Amino acid sequence: MSIVRGLAYPLRLRGGNLDTEMDFRAIEDQIVSVLETRPGERVMRADYGFDPKIFDTLEPNAINSRIWFAITTQVPDVSDVEVVGNVSQGDNGQYSIKVLYKVQGMPAPPLELSLSM
Repeated sequence: MSIVRGLAYPLRLRGGNLDTEMDFRAIEDQIVSVLETRPGERVMRADYGFDPKIFDTLEPNAINSRIWFAITTQVPDVSDVEVVGNVSQGDNGQYSIKVLYKVQGMPAPPLELSLSM
């Protein structure tokens, strides 16, 4: 596997320079960046990000599909993306997801996140 590198997300300094990540950790940071960025927040890439208005539907298939679309269109190094998610138990307003994906054909560790609805 060739090395995939990128800036750490969120941005942080290490030794006076911007910190970087590589391989699976870099891709994981890119996925989290897409899911935490709202469309229009990046002036030069207005379509970048994930629109949380989909949570208004409370339909897991629609939400998972929209998350899958955001990841596959914005993170070029991933393939075979699968998103499994549902509304968390209780009244905490969280949507739990597990993202399964491959980086350059190699399975990456599953990424588990909770998104605020």
